[in-house]
Amino acid sequence: MQQSVPTYGSGKLPQPILESLAKENPNSFIRVVKPQYVDASIEQGTDTFYQQSAENLCALIEDGRIEKHSHAIYLYEQKQPGCTPLRGVVVSVSAASYLSGSVKKHENVLENKCHRLAKHVEALNSVAEPVLLSNKLPTVLLDSLHHLELMNPVAKTICAQGFEHTLWKLNDEQSASVISSLETLDSLYIADGHHRMAAVSEYLLNAGKSDSQGVMSLIMDSDELLIKSFHRLLKNVGDVDVEAHLQTAGLSFYKSDLMDNAIIEPNSVAIISRQGDYIVGLGDCDPDCDAVGKLEVNRIETTLFPSMFGINDSGKDDRMAFLRGDTPISQIKLMIEQGMYDFAFVLPANSFGQVMEVADQGLTMPPKSTWVEPKLLTGFITQLFD
Repeated sequence: MQQSVPTYGSGKLPQPILESLAKENPNSFIRVVKPQYVDASIEQGTDTFYQQSAENLCALIEDGRIEKHSHAIYLYEQKQPGCTPLRGVVVSVSAASYLSGSVKKHENVLENKCHRLAKHVEALNSVAEPVLLSNKLPTVLLDSLHHLELMNPVAKTICAQGFEHTLWKLNDEQSASVISSLETLDSLYIADGHHRMAAVSEYLLNAGKSDSQGVMSLIMDSDELLIKSFHRLLKNVGDVDVEAHLQTAGLSFYKSDLMDNAIIEPNSVAIISRQGDYIVGLGDCDPDCDAVGKLEVNRIETTLFPSMFGINDSGKDDRMAFLRGDTPISQIKLMIEQGMYDFAFVLPANSFGQVMEVADQGLTMPPKSTWVEPKLLTGFITQLFD
Protein backbone atom coordinates (compact mmCIF):
# COMPACT_ATOMS: atom_id res chain seq x y z
CA MET A 1 0.00 0.00 0.00
CA GLN A 2 2.90 2.37 0.70
CA GLN A 3 3.96 1.95 -2.90
CA SER A 4 0.54 2.03 -4.58
CA VAL A 5 -1.48 4.69 -2.69
CA PRO A 6 0.70 7.86 -2.79
CA THR A 7 1.06 9.66 -6.10
CA TYR A 8 2.03 12.97 -7.61
CA GLY A 9 -0.95 15.15 -8.44
CA SER A 10 -1.90 17.48 -11.27
CA GLY A 11 0.91 19.70 -12.50
CA LYS A 12 3.56 17.25 -11.35
CA LEU A 13 2.78 14.42 -13.77
CA PRO A 14 1.14 14.76 -17.20
CA GLN A 15 -2.63 14.28 -17.18
CA PRO A 16 -2.59 11.19 -19.48
CA ILE A 17 -0.28 9.41 -17.02
CA LEU A 18 -2.52 10.31 -14.08
CA GLU A 19 -5.62 9.16 -15.95
CA SER A 20 -4.02 5.79 -16.69
CA LEU A 21 -2.92 5.50 -13.07
CA ALA A 22 -6.43 6.21 -11.80
CA LYS A 23 -7.98 3.59 -14.06
CA GLU A 24 -5.36 0.88 -13.59
CA ASN A 25 -4.59 1.21 -9.87
CA PRO A 26 -7.64 0.94 -7.58
CA ASN A 27 -5.48 1.98 -4.60
CA SER A 28 -4.13 5.24 -6.06
CA PHE A 29 -5.00 8.41 -4.17
CA ILE A 30 -5.44 10.16 -7.51
CA ARG A 31 -8.94 8.62 -7.48
CA VAL A 32 -9.72 10.75 -4.43
CA VAL A 33 -8.56 14.10 -5.82
CA LYS A 34 -9.49 13.44 -9.46
CA PRO A 35 -12.46 11.01 -9.58
CA GLN A 36 -13.23 12.20 -13.13
CA TYR A 37 -10.09 10.38 -14.28
CA VAL A 38 -11.89 7.12 -13.49
CA ASP A 39 -15.32 8.16 -14.76
CA ALA A 40 -15.22 10.78 -17.52
CA SER A 41 -18.92 11.56 -16.98
CA ILE A 42 -18.07 13.21 -13.64
CA GLU A 43 -17.74 16.96 -14.02
CA GLN A 44 -15.27 18.68 -11.72
CA GLY A 45 -16.89 20.90 -9.10
CA THR A 46 -20.31 19.22 -9.20
CA ASP A 47 -22.02 17.52 -6.27
CA THR A 48 -21.30 14.18 -7.92
CA PHE A 49 -17.62 15.06 -8.10
CA TYR A 50 -17.39 15.81 -4.37
CA GLN A 51 -19.53 12.82 -3.41
CA GLN A 52 -17.44 10.36 -5.45
CA SER A 53 -14.22 11.89 -4.17
CA ALA A 54 -15.37 11.41 -0.56
CA GLU A 55 -16.52 7.84 -1.24
CA ASN A 56 -13.13 6.95 -2.72
CA LEU A 57 -11.37 8.32 0.36
CA CYS A 58 -13.69 6.41 2.70
CA ALA A 59 -12.96 3.20 0.78
CA LEU A 60 -9.20 3.67 1.27
CA ILE A 61 -9.68 4.21 5.01
CA GLU A 62 -12.27 1.47 5.61
CA ASP A 63 -10.23 -1.12 3.72
CA GLY A 64 -7.14 -0.33 5.78
CA ARG A 65 -5.16 1.08 2.87
CA ILE A 66 -4.62 4.28 4.87
CA GLU A 67 -3.49 3.88 8.48
CA LYS A 68 -4.77 6.31 11.09
CA HIS A 69 -2.40 7.86 13.63
CA SER A 70 -2.98 10.18 16.53
CA HIS A 71 -1.86 13.80 16.43
CA ALA A 72 1.89 14.01 15.94
CA ILE A 73 4.82 15.90 14.48
CA TYR A 74 6.79 14.09 11.81
CA LEU A 75 10.25 14.20 10.29
CA TYR A 76 10.09 14.00 6.49
CA GLU A 77 13.00 13.05 4.23
CA GLN A 78 13.32 12.96 0.47
CA LYS A 79 16.32 11.36 -1.21
CA GLN A 80 17.08 12.23 -4.80
CA PRO A 81 19.90 10.45 -6.66
CA GLY A 82 23.17 12.34 -6.34
CA CYS A 83 21.77 14.91 -3.88
CA THR A 84 22.07 15.42 -0.13
CA PRO A 85 18.86 14.16 1.55
CA LEU A 86 16.24 16.89 2.02
CA ARG A 87 14.69 17.01 5.49
CA GLY A 88 11.95 18.99 7.18
CA VAL A 89 9.26 18.72 9.82
CA VAL A 90 5.55 18.19 9.19
CA VAL A 91 3.59 20.30 11.66
CA SER A 92 0.28 22.14 11.88
CA VAL A 93 0.50 25.89 11.21
CA SER A 94 -2.42 28.03 12.33
CA ALA A 95 -4.74 29.59 9.79
CA ALA A 96 -4.43 32.81 11.77
CA SER A 97 -0.73 32.96 10.87
CA TYR A 98 -1.67 32.99 7.19
CA LEU A 99 -4.62 35.34 7.56
CA SER A 100 -2.54 37.80 9.61
CA GLY A 101 0.32 37.79 7.11
CA SER A 102 3.04 36.13 9.20
CA VAL A 103 2.91 33.26 6.69
CA LYS A 104 3.87 35.22 3.58
CA LYS A 105 3.01 34.58 -0.06
CA HIS A 106 4.70 35.53 -3.33
CA GLU A 107 2.03 34.32 -5.80
CA ASN A 108 -1.46 35.54 -6.64
CA VAL A 109 -4.22 33.38 -5.18
CA LEU A 110 -7.16 33.02 -7.55
CA GLU A 111 -10.37 33.45 -5.56
CA ASN A 112 -12.49 31.01 -7.58
CA LYS A 113 -9.83 28.30 -7.46
CA CYS A 114 -9.44 28.81 -3.72
CA HIS A 115 -13.20 28.47 -3.11
CA ARG A 116 -13.38 25.27 -5.19
CA LEU A 117 -10.47 23.76 -3.30
CA ALA A 118 -11.98 24.79 0.06
CA LYS A 119 -15.21 23.01 -0.93
CA HIS A 120 -13.19 19.91 -1.78
CA VAL A 121 -11.46 20.05 1.61
CA GLU A 122 -14.89 20.32 3.24
CA ALA A 123 -16.23 17.35 1.30
CA LEU A 124 -13.27 15.19 2.30
CA ASN A 125 -12.86 16.68 5.79
CA SER A 126 -9.16 16.42 5.07
CA VAL A 127 -6.19 17.60 3.02
CA ALA A 128 -3.74 15.11 1.52
CA GLU A 129 -0.59 17.14 0.87
CA PRO A 130 1.36 19.52 3.12
CA VAL A 131 2.00 23.12 2.16
CA LEU A 132 5.76 23.71 1.77
CA LEU A 133 6.92 26.56 4.04
CA SER A 134 10.41 27.88 4.58
CA ASN A 135 12.71 30.40 6.23
CA LYS A 136 16.22 30.30 7.59
CA LEU A 137 15.74 27.82 10.43
CA PRO A 138 17.52 28.13 13.78
CA THR A 139 20.87 26.34 13.74
CA VAL A 140 19.93 24.14 16.67
CA LEU A 141 16.83 22.88 14.83
CA LEU A 142 18.67 22.37 11.55
CA ASP A 143 21.43 20.37 13.25
CA SER A 144 18.85 18.31 15.08
CA LEU A 145 16.93 17.44 11.91
CA HIS A 146 20.01 16.12 10.15
CA HIS A 147 21.36 14.17 13.11
CA LEU A 148 18.17 12.50 14.29
CA GLU A 149 18.56 8.74 13.95
CA LEU A 150 15.07 7.25 13.77
CA MET A 151 14.75 3.54 13.23
CA ASN A 152 11.17 2.72 12.27
CA PRO A 153 9.48 4.98 9.70
CA VAL A 154 5.69 5.08 9.67
CA ALA A 155 5.75 5.29 5.88
CA LYS A 156 8.28 4.90 3.09
CA THR A 157 7.86 4.85 -0.67
CA ILE A 158 9.71 5.36 -3.94
CA CYS A 159 7.89 7.66 -6.36
CA ALA A 160 7.62 7.61 -10.16
CA GLN A 161 10.76 9.75 -10.43
CA GLY A 162 12.78 7.30 -8.36
CA PHE A 163 12.91 9.57 -5.29
CA GLU A 164 12.68 7.95 -1.86
CA HIS A 165 10.15 9.51 0.55
CA THR A 166 10.30 8.60 4.26
CA LEU A 167 8.27 9.73 7.26
CA TRP A 168 9.09 9.23 10.96
CA LYS A 169 6.96 10.10 13.98
CA LEU A 170 8.78 12.24 16.56
CA ASN A 171 8.49 11.49 20.26
CA ASP A 172 7.24 14.04 22.80
CA GLU A 173 10.72 15.35 23.64
CA GLN A 174 11.71 15.76 20.00
CA SER A 175 8.37 17.41 19.19
CA ALA A 176 8.72 19.90 22.05
CA SER A 177 12.20 20.83 20.83
CA VAL A 178 10.91 21.43 17.29
CA ILE A 179 8.06 23.64 18.49
CA SER A 180 10.36 25.62 20.76
CA SER A 181 12.72 26.34 17.85
CA LEU A 182 9.97 27.24 15.39
CA GLU A 183 8.41 29.69 17.84
CA THR A 184 11.54 31.87 17.55
CA LEU A 185 10.71 32.63 13.90
CA ASP A 186 8.84 35.83 13.12
CA SER A 187 7.51 34.55 9.82
CA LEU A 188 7.39 31.70 7.32
CA TYR A 189 7.28 31.90 3.53
CA ILE A 190 5.14 29.77 1.22
CA ALA A 191 7.49 27.94 -1.14
CA ASP A 192 4.78 25.77 -2.74
CA GLY A 193 1.04 25.41 -2.15
CA HIS A 194 -0.38 28.95 -2.14
CA HIS A 195 -3.92 27.89 -3.07
CA ARG A 196 -3.85 24.96 -0.65
CA MET A 197 -2.81 27.27 2.22
CA ALA A 198 -5.55 29.76 1.39
CA ALA A 199 -8.23 27.10 0.86
CA VAL A 200 -7.57 25.15 4.07
CA SER A 201 -7.42 28.40 6.05
CA GLU A 202 -10.76 29.42 4.52
CA TYR A 203 -12.28 26.03 5.37
CA LEU A 204 -11.05 26.11 8.98
CA LEU A 205 -12.32 29.65 9.47
CA ASN A 206 -15.76 28.91 8.02
CA ALA A 207 -16.03 25.65 10.01
CA GLY A 208 -15.11 27.35 13.28
CA LYS A 209 -12.00 25.17 13.62
CA SER A 210 -9.29 27.79 13.14
CA ASP A 211 -8.57 27.98 16.89
CA SER A 212 -8.19 24.24 17.33
CA GLN A 213 -6.79 23.04 13.99
CA GLY A 214 -4.12 24.25 11.62
CA VAL A 215 -2.82 23.67 8.11
CA MET A 216 -0.57 20.64 7.60
CA SER A 217 2.80 22.05 6.52
CA LEU A 218 6.28 20.82 5.73
CA ILE A 219 8.78 23.35 7.08
CA MET A 220 12.29 23.31 5.60
CA ASP A 221 15.37 25.48 5.78
CA SER A 222 15.49 27.99 2.91
CA ASP A 223 19.07 27.06 1.99
CA GLU A 224 18.09 23.41 1.46
CA LEU A 225 15.28 23.95 -1.02
CA LEU A 226 16.07 23.04 -4.61
CA ILE A 227 14.85 25.91 -6.78
CA LYS A 228 14.64 25.67 -10.56
CA SER A 229 13.37 28.12 -13.12
CA PHE A 230 10.40 27.90 -15.45
CA HIS A 231 11.33 28.49 -19.08
CA ARG A 232 9.13 30.33 -21.59
CA LEU A 233 8.22 28.71 -24.92
CA LEU A 234 6.47 30.61 -27.70
CA LYS A 235 4.57 29.39 -30.75
CA ASN A 236 2.65 31.00 -33.61
CA VAL A 237 4.56 34.27 -33.27
CA GLY A 238 5.79 34.43 -36.87
CA ASP A 239 9.27 35.27 -38.13
CA VAL A 240 11.10 37.50 -35.69
CA ASP A 241 14.61 38.85 -36.27
CA VAL A 242 16.19 38.10 -32.90
CA GLU A 243 19.39 40.07 -33.41
CA ALA A 244 17.58 43.17 -34.70
CA HIS A 245 15.29 43.28 -31.64
CA LEU A 246 18.16 42.77 -29.21
CA GLN A 247 20.14 45.57 -30.87
CA THR A 248 17.12 47.88 -30.74
CA ALA A 249 16.70 47.07 -27.03
CA GLY A 250 20.37 47.94 -26.46
CA LEU A 251 21.19 44.51 -25.02
CA SER A 252 24.53 42.76 -25.39
CA PHE A 253 24.43 39.23 -26.80
CA TYR A 254 26.48 36.55 -28.50
CA LYS A 255 25.77 33.28 -30.28
CA SER A 256 26.47 30.02 -28.47
CA ASP A 257 25.62 26.38 -29.17
CA LEU A 258 23.84 25.56 -25.90
CA MET A 259 24.35 22.09 -24.44
CA ASP A 260 22.44 20.19 -21.74
CA ASN A 261 24.98 21.22 -19.07
CA ALA A 262 24.69 24.93 -19.90
CA ILE A 263 24.37 27.22 -16.86
CA ILE A 264 22.57 30.51 -17.42
CA GLU A 265 24.13 33.11 -15.16
CA PRO A 266 22.07 35.62 -13.13
CA ASN A 267 21.17 38.82 -14.96
CA SER A 268 21.05 37.04 -18.31
CA VAL A 269 18.79 34.84 -20.44
CA ALA A 270 19.33 32.35 -23.25
CA ILE A 271 17.19 32.40 -26.39
CA ILE A 272 16.86 29.24 -28.47
CA SER A 273 15.48 29.65 -31.98
CA ARG A 274 15.85 28.29 -35.49
CA GLN A 275 18.15 31.26 -36.12
CA GLY A 276 20.52 29.91 -33.47
CA ASP A 277 21.15 30.10 -29.72
CA TYR A 278 21.86 33.43 -28.04
CA ILE A 279 23.15 34.41 -24.61
CA VAL A 280 21.72 37.81 -23.74
CA GLY A 281 22.95 40.13 -20.99
CA LEU A 282 20.07 42.04 -19.42
CA GLY A 283 22.20 44.93 -18.14
CA ASP A 284 22.14 46.56 -14.74
CA CYS A 285 18.90 46.90 -12.80
CA ASP A 286 17.56 50.25 -11.74
CA PRO A 287 18.71 50.40 -8.10
CA ASP A 288 15.36 51.93 -7.15
CA CYS A 289 13.19 49.19 -8.66
CA ASP A 290 11.26 46.81 -6.44
CA ALA A 291 11.96 43.11 -5.88
CA VAL A 292 9.82 42.00 -8.84
CA GLY A 293 11.48 44.48 -11.17
CA LYS A 294 14.85 42.84 -10.48
CA LEU A 295 13.73 39.37 -11.58
CA GLU A 296 15.05 38.18 -14.95
CA VAL A 297 11.65 36.75 -15.87
CA ASN A 298 9.95 40.09 -15.25
CA ARG A 299 12.59 41.95 -17.22
CA ILE A 300 12.20 39.85 -20.37
CA GLU A 301 8.41 39.89 -20.12
CA THR A 302 8.27 43.68 -19.80
CA THR A 303 11.08 44.69 -22.18
CA LEU A 304 11.38 41.98 -24.86
CA PHE A 305 8.03 40.19 -25.15
CA PRO A 306 5.90 43.26 -26.03
CA SER A 307 8.25 44.45 -28.79
CA MET A 308 9.27 41.03 -30.16
CA PHE A 309 5.96 39.17 -29.98
CA GLY A 310 3.22 41.63 -28.99
CA ILE A 311 2.75 39.75 -25.70
CA ASN A 312 1.83 41.99 -22.77
CA ASP A 313 0.37 39.39 -20.38
CA SER A 314 2.16 36.04 -20.41
CA GLY A 315 -0.41 34.45 -18.12
CA LYS A 316 -3.27 34.99 -20.59
CA ASP A 317 -1.62 34.54 -23.99
CA ASP A 318 -2.15 31.11 -25.54
CA ARG A 319 1.03 31.49 -27.62
CA MET A 320 3.00 31.08 -24.41
CA ALA A 321 3.84 27.80 -22.67
CA PHE A 322 5.86 27.10 -19.56
CA LEU A 323 8.47 24.40 -19.12
CA ARG A 324 10.17 23.12 -15.99
CA GLY A 325 13.72 24.35 -15.53
CA ASP A 326 15.16 20.83 -15.29
CA THR A 327 14.08 20.01 -18.87
CA PRO A 328 17.21 19.17 -20.93
CA ILE A 329 18.29 21.81 -23.46
CA SER A 330 18.44 19.07 -26.11
CA GLN A 331 14.73 18.34 -25.56
CA ILE A 332 13.85 22.03 -25.92
CA LYS A 333 15.87 22.25 -29.15
CA LEU A 334 14.10 19.19 -30.54
CA MET A 335 10.68 20.76 -29.90
CA ILE A 336 11.77 23.85 -31.85
CA GLU A 337 13.27 21.80 -34.69
CA GLN A 338 10.03 19.83 -34.97
CA GLY A 339 8.02 23.05 -35.22
CA MET A 340 6.18 22.65 -31.92
CA TYR A 341 7.53 26.03 -30.79
CA ASP A 342 9.33 28.95 -32.41
CA PHE A 343 11.35 30.31 -29.49
CA ALA A 344 12.45 29.27 -26.01
CA PHE A 345 13.70 31.64 -23.31
CA VAL A 346 15.87 29.74 -20.84
CA LEU A 347 16.12 31.53 -17.50
CA PRO A 348 18.39 31.25 -14.47
CA ALA A 349 16.79 29.97 -11.28
CA ASN A 350 15.73 32.50 -8.65
CA SER A 351 17.21 32.25 -5.19
CA PHE A 352 14.83 31.81 -2.28
CA GLY A 353 16.22 35.10 -1.00
CA GLN A 354 14.61 36.77 -4.04
CA VAL A 355 11.34 34.98 -3.29
CA MET A 356 11.45 36.22 0.31
CA GLU A 357 12.21 39.78 -0.82
CA VAL A 358 9.16 39.75 -3.11
CA ALA A 359 6.97 38.43 -0.27
CA ASP A 360 8.35 40.93 2.24
CA GLN A 361 7.39 43.78 -0.10
CA GLY A 362 3.86 42.40 -0.44
CA LEU A 363 4.37 41.77 -4.16
CA THR A 364 3.72 38.78 -6.40
CA MET A 365 6.01 37.10 -8.89
CA PRO A 366 5.01 36.61 -12.55
CA PRO A 367 3.15 33.33 -13.25
CA LYS A 368 5.32 30.21 -13.31
CA SER A 369 8.49 31.86 -12.02
CA THR A 370 9.87 29.09 -9.83
CA TRP A 371 9.82 25.30 -9.57
CA VAL A 372 10.58 24.42 -5.95
CA GLU A 373 11.57 20.98 -4.66
CA PRO A 374 10.96 18.80 -2.79
CA LYS A 375 7.70 18.10 -4.57
CA LEU A 376 5.43 16.22 -2.20
CA LEU A 377 3.27 13.20 -2.83
CA THR A 378 -0.50 13.36 -2.58
CA GLY A 379 -1.86 10.79 -0.13
CA PHE A 380 1.49 10.01 1.50
CA ILE A 381 0.31 11.82 4.64
CA THR A 382 -3.26 13.07 5.04
CA GLN A 383 -4.57 15.44 7.69
CA LEU A 384 -8.09 14.59 8.87
CA PHE A 385 -10.06 17.46 10.42
CA ASP A 386 -11.89 15.38 13.04
